[in-house]
Amino acid sequence: MATEALISWNAPTHTYREKTTDWYWSVGIITLAIAVVCFIFSQVLTGIFVIVAAITLVLHASKPAKVVYHEINDRGIIVDSVLYPFLSLESFWISHEIKPDKILLKSHKTFMPLIVILIEEADPEEVREVLLKYIAETEHHQQLLNHAFEWLGF
Repeated sequence: MATEALISWNAPTHTYREKTTDWYWSVGIITLAIAVVCFIFSQVLTGIFVIVAAITLVLHASKPAKVVYHEINDRGIIVDSVLYPFLSLESFWISHEIKPDKILLKSHKTFMPLIVILIEEADPEEVREVLLKYIAETEHHQQLLNHAFEWLGF
């Protein structure tokens, strides 16, 4: 059963910053230094994991953000084609700290406790008014690790 969108917008999946060659060199040198320390202390598996993790992060960070469709309807929030039902969400907060504005959704799920959705084309106050009809508003903050990754360009 299809439901009508109460509000919709298009926004990137994450904030993207263009990477310079210095950025790639820095990540490579730091990764190799950590891996060498791991190998010196006979932590071969950890050293291999560090290298694989760094390669994965660099590959992910070098891809530009994909612009996807976002929608809020009476069932939940749709990001691209994934529905986050209101029944699985505890509360929300609209963060104005760093542009673009973000919706921080606290979920009941253990492995995905905080869902971050960028707001670019929609009015954050209008989004807030629609969400207040379905879930509670509680102040949330992104984890320090998320801020560090954004600052580092991941």
